[in-house]
Amino acid sequence: MKSRILKYVRTVVFLIVIVALINCIDFMMMPSGYIRYIIHVVDNPNTIEGYDCLVLGASHGRTSINPQYLIDSGYAENPLNLCIPGESVVNSYYLLKEASRNNDIKKVILEMDYQYWINDDARDSEFGDLFEYVQLPMSKVKLEYITNELLKKDFRTVYFKKIAYTYDFSKIKDNISVKLSKAYWDYDIKAAEIHDADGPYKGRGFFYREVVNTEKNDFWVCEWSRDNVSDKVIKYYDKIVDFCIENNIELVCVTEPITPTAVIRGPSSEANNYFKELCEERKVKYLDFTLIKEDVLSITDEDFCDWEGHMYGSLAEKFSKILSEVLINNHKEFFHNNYDEKKMEICKK
Repeated sequence: MKSRILKYVRTVVFLIVIVALINCIDFMMMPSGYIRYIIHVVDNPNTIEGYDCLVLGASHGRTSINPQYLIDSGYAENPLNLCIPGESVVNSYYLLKEASRNNDIKKVILEMDYQYWINDDARDSEFGDLFEYVQLPMSKVKLEYITNELLKKDFRTVYFKKIAYTYDFSKIKDNISVKLSKAYWDYDIKAAEIHDADGPYKGRGFFYREVVNTEKNDFWVCEWSRDNVSDKVIKYYDKIVDFCIENNIELVCVTEPITPTAVIRGPSSEANNYFKELCEERKVKYLDFTLIKEDVLSITDEDFCDWEGHMYGSLAEKFSKILSEVLINNHKEFFHNNYDEKKMEICKK
């Protein structure tokens, strides 16, 4: 009997030691990133009812939608931009559910970027979709994520945080220094290591991208076709739609403007027409700002840092104001009827 108890005790002690070692390695090797910060923000609302409006999406959304304009226009009282670079539609769904645990969400703006809708081996691999997951607090939402997405994957990859590690050992000292600081434990944005914002944090999840280099690389945009649309992405888009219906949340899908050259030479017309059809089938409002008229919002290639369409801050401020107005008053007259009209306008400039 004593021998059996001793075996159990040794097993428990062994597991405790392993967990402690893993936590120590996480502490040293994993930088303090933006995802940890913004998930903490959405889990700690600043008012009794918390955030009432969320913007969900990836890097385009983070640098193009300033929630302050949603407040100024009266569209929302306490909005938050929860867009994260690389955020898949899968993670948009779980972030929406996570936010809804602590906030009375009434409105959701979902960014529609065609790059995240195609089959992607990297995103669907062991490493895909996981950067947000590792920062989610333990809850029913995290357990649902594990049950639906992770049980069939390699536990060494998905249940530990090594996907977020830095493998530059010279940075370990910096990681430890940051994590021992008051700013880190207070979840101050100053303690978050951010490499891709190229500008100051303005609050509520919005970064103002400054002009740091006017030169772009050779023209390139992601290929897209209807035949390559991911069934998994459609499934999770439908989950977002259903969740919003079930919880009486107003859902609006939005595609931001991109570089005019990419409108002419890229697949945005085909992709965004697909989004329009998809949203109409689900009875969801879709706003395609790629079709915005020049006299409403003047746009040039120089307003973006790349061909993909990441806005500089000056355009983002203008766009955020127009977006807020359209969300309230529709303003159908702001838009071209189709891409033939838009491309003709661009070619005339």
